[in-house]
Amino acid sequence: MEFEHEGKKYKFSNTMEDIVFENVRKAISRDSDMCKCTKCFYDICAIVLNNLGPPKYGTSPQGELMSKLSYSNVQSLGMISVEIIKAINLVHERPSH
Repeated sequence: MEFEHEGKKYKFSNTMEDIVFENVRKAISRDSDMCKCTKCFYDICAIVLNNLGPPKYGTSPQGELMSKLSYSNVQSLGMISVEIIKAINLVHERPSH
């Protein structure tokens, strides 16, 4: 979502979405048995994002970077990976298409 303030354009972004989308794409590409359709991809992402808790938003490149850095530690990345694996297994077992 974009907005303008005092002549400058800003973009609202949920940095967790960016991190999850990138990591789900990588995980699905490595799983030869997983359906790679758009519906399954977004189902997996939605499950992961709902399980990870509140979103983190940024409105500037600096804000986005700070939010991404808060998730860049090993514990956070491990938690994200666990949720991705659980969601992939769930969608693989019961695809909604």
